[in-house]
Amino acid sequence: MIPHKFLCLLLIGFAWQAAQAAPLYKWRDSAGRITYSSLPPPPGFKAEQLKDASQPDAEAIRQAEVRAKKAQELAREMEATRRAQEAEDARRRALQPPAPIVIEKPVYVPQPIYYPPVRHPPRRHPPARPRDRPSHDRSR
Repeated sequence: MIPHKFLCLLLIGFAWQAAQAAPLYKWRDSAGRITYSSLPPPPGFKAEQLKDASQPDAEAIRQAEVRAKKAQELAREMEATRRAQEAEDARRRALQPPAPIVIEKPVYVPQPIYYPPVRHPPRRHPPARPRDRPSHDRSR
């Protein structure tokens, strides 16, 4: 933080510089450019010495304060209008259905593989074999 003594000296220095400022000169050079300087122009150029700005009178100060108050009121009105508009826009957005989600690149989702049932042909039983029966030997 700047010490108070240093700050006071700095402000006094700026005020002193403004109070002791050299007069300003305005002239047009040979190229047609307007030049402002604290030094007088070279010989042969017609210069106009600019006057220091004088302190405004009480009426000018009052008029400036009135203009400042009007500007502040206008700024407050504009801010209130902007906030009301933003609130209305937010209300309208809340009433709108959400935008659909668009997927630009298809997403692969694995699906279960369907295997149709296998139909086996009906079983054919082998031809019946004769059962082992006791043989009747008639030759006996």
